[in-house]
Amino acid sequence: MKYLTPGPIQLPDFVLKAAYRQPAFHRSEEFKQSLKSVLEKMSRVYGGIPVVMPGTGTLAVDTMVYNYVNPGDRVLAVIFGEFGARLAASLRSRGADVVEWAVEAPPAPDELDDRLRKIGPVAAVALVHNETSMGIAYKDLAKAAEAVKSHGALLLVDSVSGMPAEPLPPGIDVVATASHKAFMAPPGAAILYLNIEPRAKSGVPPAMDLRGYLKVPSTLDTPYTPPISVIYSLEASLEYILGLGLERYAEIHRERMDLLYGNTRLEAVPKPQHRSNTVAAFYCNDAKAALKALREAGYVASAGMGHLKDKVVRIGVMGDVNKDDIIKVAEILNNVARR
Repeated sequence: MKYLTPGPIQLPDFVLKAAYRQPAFHRSEEFKQSLKSVLEKMSRVYGGIPVVMPGTGTLAVDTMVYNYVNPGDRVLAVIFGEFGARLAASLRSRGADVVEWAVEAPPAPDELDDRLRKIGPVAAVALVHNETSMGIAYKDLAKAAEAVKSHGALLLVDSVSGMPAEPLPPGIDVVATASHKAFMAPPGAAILYLNIEPRAKSGVPPAMDLRGYLKVPSTLDTPYTPPISVIYSLEASLEYILGLGLERYAEIHRERMDLLYGNTRLEAVPKPQHRSNTVAAFYCNDAKAALKALREAGYVASAGMGHLKDKVVRIGVMGDVNKDDIIKVAEILNNVARR
Protein backbone atom coordinates (compact mmCIF):
# COMPACT_ATOMS: atom_id res chain seq x y z
CA MET A 1 0.00 0.00 0.00
CA LYS A 2 1.13 3.54 -0.72
CA TYR A 3 0.02 6.33 1.59
CA LEU A 4 -1.34 9.52 0.05
CA THR A 5 -2.78 10.69 3.33
CA PRO A 6 -2.57 14.00 5.21
CA GLY A 7 -0.01 12.35 7.52
CA PRO A 8 1.72 10.17 8.45
CA ILE A 9 3.00 10.12 4.89
CA GLN A 10 4.77 7.74 2.53
CA LEU A 11 8.39 7.98 3.66
CA PRO A 12 11.32 7.46 1.28
CA ASP A 13 13.64 4.57 2.08
CA PHE A 14 16.56 6.80 3.04
CA VAL A 15 14.48 8.36 5.83
CA LEU A 16 13.37 4.98 7.14
CA LYS A 17 16.94 3.67 7.07
CA ALA A 18 18.16 6.68 9.06
CA ALA A 19 15.92 5.66 11.98
CA TYR A 20 16.83 1.98 11.80
CA ARG A 21 19.63 1.90 14.35
CA GLN A 22 20.12 1.57 18.07
CA PRO A 23 19.00 4.79 19.79
CA ALA A 24 21.94 6.45 21.49
CA PHE A 25 21.87 7.65 25.10
CA HIS A 26 20.49 11.17 24.81
CA ARG A 27 23.20 12.64 27.07
CA SER A 28 25.99 11.17 24.95
CA GLU A 29 28.21 13.14 22.60
CA GLU A 30 27.13 10.85 19.77
CA PHE A 31 23.49 11.87 20.11
CA LYS A 32 24.31 15.52 20.75
CA GLN A 33 25.98 15.70 17.36
CA SER A 34 22.81 14.43 15.67
CA LEU A 35 20.69 16.87 17.66
CA LYS A 36 23.04 19.72 16.78
CA SER A 37 22.80 18.82 13.09
CA VAL A 38 18.99 18.74 13.20
CA LEU A 39 18.64 22.03 15.08
CA GLU A 40 21.05 23.79 12.73
CA LYS A 41 19.12 22.50 9.72
CA MET A 42 15.81 23.48 11.29
CA SER A 43 17.15 27.00 11.80
CA ARG A 44 17.71 27.18 8.05
CA VAL A 45 14.10 26.18 7.43
CA TYR A 46 12.60 28.99 9.52
CA GLY A 47 13.73 31.74 11.86
CA GLY A 48 13.45 31.62 15.62
CA ILE A 49 14.47 29.10 18.24
CA PRO A 50 13.61 25.58 17.05
CA VAL A 51 12.22 23.11 19.56
CA VAL A 52 11.98 19.35 19.07
CA MET A 53 10.13 17.51 21.80
CA PRO A 54 8.47 14.09 22.05
CA GLY A 55 4.88 14.21 20.85
CA THR A 56 2.67 14.97 17.88
CA GLY A 57 1.31 18.03 16.14
CA THR A 58 -1.56 18.16 18.61
CA LEU A 59 0.90 18.32 21.50
CA ALA A 60 2.85 21.06 19.71
CA VAL A 61 -0.34 23.13 19.43
CA ASP A 62 -1.28 22.53 23.08
CA THR A 63 2.27 23.39 24.15
CA MET A 64 2.09 26.64 22.19
CA VAL A 65 -1.22 27.55 23.83
CA TYR A 66 -0.15 26.72 27.38
CA ASN A 67 3.14 28.62 27.10
CA TYR A 68 1.80 31.79 25.47
CA VAL A 69 -1.72 32.18 26.85
CA ASN A 70 -2.63 32.75 30.49
CA PRO A 71 -6.02 31.89 31.99
CA GLY A 72 -8.36 34.81 31.42
CA ASP A 73 -6.49 36.13 28.38
CA ARG A 74 -8.79 37.24 25.58
CA VAL A 75 -7.88 35.44 22.36
CA LEU A 76 -9.35 35.64 18.85
CA ALA A 77 -9.54 32.18 17.26
CA VAL A 78 -9.99 32.21 13.50
CA ILE A 79 -11.76 29.02 12.41
CA PHE A 80 -12.17 27.67 8.87
CA GLY A 81 -11.96 23.96 9.52
CA GLU A 82 -11.73 21.16 12.07
CA PHE A 83 -8.23 22.01 13.27
CA GLY A 84 -9.14 25.65 13.81
CA ALA A 85 -11.95 24.38 16.05
CA ARG A 86 -9.48 22.15 17.89
CA LEU A 87 -7.17 25.12 18.40
CA ALA A 88 -10.07 27.03 19.94
CA ALA A 89 -10.80 24.02 22.19
CA SER A 90 -7.18 24.01 23.35
CA LEU A 91 -7.46 27.70 24.22
CA ARG A 92 -10.63 27.09 26.20
CA SER A 93 -8.96 24.26 28.10
CA ARG A 94 -6.27 26.74 29.09
CA GLY A 95 -8.97 29.00 30.53
CA ALA A 96 -8.73 31.69 27.87
CA ASP A 97 -11.60 34.02 27.03
CA VAL A 98 -11.98 32.77 23.45
CA VAL A 99 -13.66 34.86 20.78
CA GLU A 100 -14.41 32.45 17.94
CA TRP A 101 -14.59 33.77 14.38
CA ALA A 102 -15.93 31.11 12.02
CA VAL A 103 -15.30 31.85 8.35
CA GLU A 104 -15.47 29.78 5.16
CA ALA A 105 -11.95 30.70 4.06
CA PRO A 106 -8.93 32.55 5.45
CA PRO A 107 -9.97 36.18 5.96
CA ALA A 108 -8.25 38.92 4.01
CA PRO A 109 -5.85 41.02 6.13
CA ASP A 110 -8.19 44.04 6.08
CA GLU A 111 -11.06 41.83 7.27
CA LEU A 112 -8.90 40.55 10.13
CA ASP A 113 -7.88 44.10 10.99
CA ASP A 114 -11.53 45.19 10.99
CA ARG A 115 -12.51 42.25 13.18
CA LEU A 116 -9.84 43.12 15.72
CA ARG A 117 -11.00 46.73 15.81
CA LYS A 118 -14.58 45.64 16.46
CA ILE A 119 -13.91 43.15 19.26
CA GLY A 120 -11.35 45.29 21.07
CA PRO A 121 -8.00 44.36 22.67
CA VAL A 122 -6.87 40.73 22.62
CA ALA A 123 -3.72 39.12 23.97
CA ALA A 124 -3.35 36.87 20.95
CA VAL A 125 -4.76 35.74 17.64
CA ALA A 126 -4.68 31.98 17.03
CA LEU A 127 -5.18 30.46 13.60
CA VAL A 128 -4.30 27.56 11.32
CA HIS A 129 -1.85 28.14 8.51
CA ASN A 130 -2.66 24.94 6.61
CA GLU A 131 -6.13 23.57 7.43
CA THR A 132 -5.67 19.82 6.97
CA SER A 133 -9.39 19.06 7.11
CA MET A 134 -10.27 21.31 4.16
CA GLY A 135 -7.14 21.44 2.00
CA ILE A 136 -6.99 25.19 2.62
CA ALA A 137 -3.91 27.33 3.22
CA TYR A 138 -3.68 30.90 4.54
CA LYS A 139 -1.77 32.33 1.58
CA ASP A 140 -1.82 35.97 2.72
CA LEU A 141 -0.46 35.28 6.18
CA ALA A 142 2.32 37.87 5.91
CA LYS A 143 -0.11 40.80 5.76
CA ALA A 144 -2.41 39.13 8.26
CA ALA A 145 0.54 38.95 10.67
CA GLU A 146 1.14 42.68 10.17
CA ALA A 147 -2.50 43.36 11.05
CA VAL A 148 -2.23 41.30 14.23
CA LYS A 149 1.01 43.04 15.21
CA SER A 150 -0.56 46.47 14.68
CA HIS A 151 -3.05 45.61 17.43
CA GLY A 152 -0.31 44.60 19.86
CA ALA A 153 -1.35 40.94 19.91
CA LEU A 154 0.66 37.74 19.62
CA LEU A 155 0.16 35.55 16.57
CA LEU A 156 -0.02 31.82 17.38
CA VAL A 157 0.03 29.62 14.29
CA ASP A 158 -0.73 25.93 13.77
CA SER A 159 1.26 24.84 10.70
CA VAL A 160 1.24 21.12 11.46
CA SER A 161 0.57 20.05 7.88
CA GLY A 162 2.10 23.10 6.21
CA MET A 163 5.73 23.95 6.80
CA PRO A 164 8.12 23.63 5.09
CA ALA A 165 6.14 22.74 1.92
CA GLU A 166 3.61 25.56 2.45
CA PRO A 167 5.80 28.64 3.01
CA LEU A 168 5.41 30.79 6.10
CA PRO A 169 6.30 34.48 6.28
CA PRO A 170 9.20 35.28 8.61
CA GLY A 171 8.82 36.52 12.16
CA ILE A 172 5.62 34.81 13.30
CA ASP A 173 5.66 34.79 17.10
CA VAL A 174 5.07 31.06 17.58
CA VAL A 175 4.63 28.22 15.08
CA ALA A 176 3.55 24.70 16.00
CA THR A 177 4.20 21.80 13.63
CA ALA A 178 5.28 18.14 13.63
CA SER A 179 7.70 15.65 12.13
CA HIS A 180 5.34 13.37 10.23
CA LYS A 181 3.95 15.57 7.49
CA ALA A 182 5.92 17.96 5.25
CA PHE A 183 9.06 17.52 7.36
CA MET A 184 8.99 14.00 5.88
CA ALA A 185 9.87 11.96 8.96
CA PRO A 186 8.03 9.41 11.14
CA PRO A 187 5.52 10.48 13.80
CA GLY A 188 6.87 11.22 17.26
CA ALA A 189 8.28 14.75 17.30
CA ALA A 190 6.34 17.88 18.20
CA ILE A 191 8.15 20.84 16.64
CA LEU A 192 7.87 24.53 17.49
CA TYR A 193 9.57 27.72 16.38
CA LEU A 194 9.76 30.49 18.98
CA ASN A 195 10.30 34.12 18.04
CA ILE A 196 9.28 35.45 21.43
CA GLU A 197 9.82 34.14 24.95
CA PRO A 198 7.01 32.19 26.62
CA ARG A 199 4.51 34.35 28.51
CA ALA A 200 2.79 31.82 30.74
CA LYS A 201 2.90 32.80 34.41
CA SER A 202 1.91 29.40 35.79
CA GLY A 203 0.05 26.19 35.12
CA VAL A 204 2.28 24.71 32.41
CA PRO A 205 2.98 20.97 32.88
CA PRO A 206 6.75 20.46 33.30
CA ALA A 207 7.14 18.35 30.16
CA MET A 208 5.42 21.09 28.12
CA ASP A 209 7.31 24.05 29.61
CA LEU A 210 9.21 25.62 26.72
CA ARG A 211 11.50 27.53 29.04
CA GLY A 212 13.38 24.28 29.50
CA TYR A 213 14.04 24.14 25.77
CA LEU A 214 15.32 27.67 25.16
CA LYS A 215 18.95 26.77 25.89
CA VAL A 216 18.97 23.45 24.02
CA PRO A 217 20.46 24.86 20.78
CA SER A 218 23.50 26.10 22.75
CA THR A 219 23.83 23.34 25.36
CA LEU A 220 22.48 20.34 23.35
CA ASP A 221 21.17 19.08 26.66
CA THR A 222 17.44 18.27 26.43
CA PRO A 223 15.27 18.62 29.54
CA TYR A 224 13.67 15.22 28.94
CA THR A 225 14.26 12.19 26.70
CA PRO A 226 13.81 13.39 23.13
CA PRO A 227 12.35 11.35 20.23
CA ILE A 228 15.76 9.94 19.33
CA SER A 229 14.88 7.78 16.33
CA VAL A 230 12.73 10.53 14.84
CA ILE A 231 15.65 12.96 15.18
CA TYR A 232 17.80 10.53 13.20
CA SER A 233 15.15 10.56 10.47
CA LEU A 234 14.84 14.35 10.57
CA GLU A 235 18.57 14.62 10.04
CA ALA A 236 18.16 12.72 6.76
CA SER A 237 14.94 14.39 5.60
CA LEU A 238 16.17 17.91 6.35
CA GLU A 239 19.39 17.22 4.46
CA TYR A 240 17.25 16.26 1.47
CA ILE A 241 14.85 19.22 1.76
CA LEU A 242 17.61 21.80 2.16
CA GLY A 243 19.58 20.16 -0.63
CA LEU A 244 16.66 20.80 -2.97
CA GLY A 245 16.19 24.29 -1.57
CA LEU A 246 13.08 25.48 0.28
CA GLU A 247 11.65 27.24 -2.77
CA ARG A 248 12.04 24.16 -4.95
CA TYR A 249 10.61 21.92 -2.22
CA ALA A 250 7.47 24.06 -2.06
CA GLU A 251 7.33 24.24 -5.86
CA ILE A 252 7.40 20.44 -6.14
CA HIS A 253 4.34 20.23 -3.93
CA ARG A 254 2.55 22.95 -5.92
CA GLU A 255 3.28 21.02 -9.12
CA ARG A 256 1.80 17.87 -7.62
CA MET A 257 -1.30 19.79 -6.56
CA ASP A 258 -1.73 21.35 -9.99
CA LEU A 259 -1.53 17.88 -11.52
CA LEU A 260 -4.03 16.41 -9.08
CA TYR A 261 -6.60 19.19 -9.31
CA GLY A 262 -6.09 19.47 -13.05
CA ASN A 263 -6.86 15.80 -13.64
CA THR A 264 -9.64 15.22 -11.09
CA ARG A 265 -13.19 16.06 -12.11
CA LEU A 266 -14.63 16.04 -8.59
CA GLU A 267 -15.50 19.46 -7.15
CA ALA A 268 -12.63 20.88 -5.16
CA VAL A 269 -13.32 21.95 -1.57
CA PRO A 270 -10.92 24.95 -1.56
CA LYS A 271 -11.08 27.76 -4.08
CA PRO A 272 -7.96 27.92 -6.29
CA GLN A 273 -6.49 30.89 -4.39
CA HIS A 274 -6.70 28.96 -1.10
CA ARG A 275 -5.40 25.54 -2.20
CA SER A 276 -2.90 23.97 0.15
CA ASN A 277 0.40 22.71 -1.26
CA THR A 278 0.22 19.55 0.83
CA VAL A 279 -3.38 18.30 1.16
CA ALA A 280 -6.09 18.27 -1.52
CA ALA A 281 -9.79 17.93 -0.69
CA PHE A 282 -12.65 16.98 -3.02
CA TYR A 283 -16.38 16.72 -2.51
CA CYS A 284 -17.55 13.18 -3.20
CA ASN A 285 -21.08 11.74 -2.99
CA ASP A 286 -19.70 8.38 -1.87
CA ALA A 287 -16.43 8.94 -0.04
CA LYS A 288 -16.43 5.38 1.31
CA ALA A 289 -16.62 3.92 -2.18
CA ALA A 290 -13.84 6.22 -3.38
CA LEU A 291 -11.53 5.25 -0.52
CA LYS A 292 -12.31 1.57 -1.11
CA ALA A 293 -11.51 1.87 -4.83
CA LEU A 294 -8.24 3.64 -4.03
CA ARG A 295 -7.27 0.94 -1.53
CA GLU A 296 -8.02 -1.80 -4.07
CA ALA A 297 -5.59 -0.07 -6.41
CA GLY A 298 -2.93 0.11 -3.69
CA TYR A 299 -3.46 3.63 -2.35
CA VAL A 300 -4.53 4.81 1.09
CA ALA A 301 -6.25 8.21 1.24
CA SER A 302 -8.43 9.86 3.85
CA ALA A 303 -12.06 10.77 4.38
CA GLY A 304 -13.18 14.22 5.41
CA MET A 305 -13.55 15.30 9.02
CA GLY A 306 -16.46 16.36 11.19
CA HIS A 307 -19.70 16.91 9.27
CA LEU A 308 -17.83 16.29 6.00
CA LYS A 309 -16.60 12.83 7.00
CA ASP A 310 -18.68 10.97 4.38
CA LYS A 311 -18.74 13.78 1.83
CA VAL A 312 -15.07 14.58 1.24
CA VAL A 313 -11.96 12.71 0.12
CA ARG A 314 -8.57 14.12 1.11
CA ILE A 315 -5.33 13.34 -0.73
CA GLY A 316 -1.90 14.15 0.66
CA VAL A 317 0.96 14.74 -1.77
CA MET A 318 3.82 14.82 0.74
CA GLY A 319 6.67 12.32 0.83
CA ASP A 320 7.48 9.60 -1.68
CA VAL A 321 4.78 10.48 -4.23
CA ASN A 322 5.33 10.66 -7.99
CA LYS A 323 3.47 11.83 -11.10
CA ASP A 324 2.19 8.35 -11.93
CA ASP A 325 0.68 8.00 -8.45
CA ILE A 326 -1.18 11.27 -8.77
CA ILE A 327 -2.55 10.53 -12.25
CA LYS A 328 -3.70 7.06 -11.13
CA VAL A 329 -5.45 8.48 -8.06
CA ALA A 330 -7.21 11.07 -10.22
CA GLU A 331 -8.39 8.35 -12.62
CA ILE A 332 -9.81 6.28 -9.77
CA LEU A 333 -11.66 9.27 -8.32
CA ASN A 334 -13.06 10.12 -11.74
CA ASN A 335 -14.32 6.56 -12.20
CA VAL A 336 -16.10 6.67 -8.85
CA ALA A 337 -17.66 10.01 -9.77
CA ARG A 338 -19.13 8.52 -12.98
CA ARG A 339 -20.98 5.73 -11.15
